[in-house]
Amino acid sequence: MKAKITKSTVLLLISFLFILAIMSYIGLDKIIKALINAKPKYIILAIILQIIVSLILSARWRFIIKILGYSANFKNIFLLVLMGLFINNITPSMRGGGEAFRAYYLSKIEKIPKGLAFSTVFVERVLDTSIFLFFTLFVIGYFVFTGFEYLKYLILSWLFLFFITAVVVYLIANKTLLIKTVTKISKIICKYSSYKYDETKILQSIEEFYNSMKFFKNKRGWDVIIAVLLSVLWYIVDILKLWVLFLSLSYAVSIICVSAVYLITLLSGVLSITPSGFGTADTIMIVSFSAFNIPPSVAAAITLLDRLISYILPTIIGYIAMLIIKKKLNNLTT
Repeated sequence: MKAKITKSTVLLLISFLFILAIMSYIGLDKIIKALINAKPKYIILAIILQIIVSLILSARWRFIIKILGYSANFKNIFLLVLMGLFINNITPSMRGGGEAFRAYYLSKIEKIPKGLAFSTVFVERVLDTSIFLFFTLFVIGYFVFTGFEYLKYLILSWLFLFFITAVVVYLIANKTLLIKTVTKISKIICKYSSYKYDETKILQSIEEFYNSMKFFKNKRGWDVIIAVLLSVLWYIVDILKLWVLFLSLSYAVSIICVSAVYLITLLSGVLSITPSGFGTADTIMIVSFSAFNIPPSVAAAITLLDRLISYILPTIIGYIAMLIIKKKLNNLTT
């Protein structure tokens, strides 16, 4: 565990120094001047939009849980979403590590079977990834005709994400293969941890997972539409948040430009080995905005503000949420 923490710390330090070097090349004085002149009311609005994103994600998750016939306390759901953001921000890649923890703590706190809890976050991931791949495909197509320095990297990231999604879906579709994979991974985890291997519970959770997935499969109409609309809505609000940051610097920019850079930045974090794509995503964001003829100093200032609102603040608040969740769980078990 100490080795993992040290490795993450080193990667963060290297990424920070790399970003600092880029900022120095652009001109720290220009970036600082832009940040000093930023209008606080728009930054506050961006923070509010970040909170709204978390609320939308909480509402969607609660709705998916309700489809399965279970009710969950919205406050607990909201805390778990914040905790998930914290875990995503400290693990490699972006938005990829918190789902399992959310599902685990959901099953414990709300007394929902583990298999069903994991199926809800799986449905979330499928919705988010499908919409994301669909939108970014148009962005990549645009850059194929207009040209972009990191186009090959973006295509590789898109293909990698598509491949991983296809493998997971195939694994879920093949029950026998899923059981073999899960039991093998569980044995390895239990071998090097304090957890006791219990094959009966594992098979029961897998069966619960499949039963809930069959339930989702049979759902039609408004349930599916609402889940999709909520998924699209949080992307829209997240993009709007980035656009508002340009207003704070009194710089006019097209929402289409912001949307394209937002999607490219998320896609660039897929192959990143640093927590939350730190360093990689920031560089891509600055370069992408510059490709749209936005001054590098403005692009760098926007990137720093976005990191503050989308990464630093959620990480701090998410850590606090995790402590609250763990305290609640301890109270339930004592």
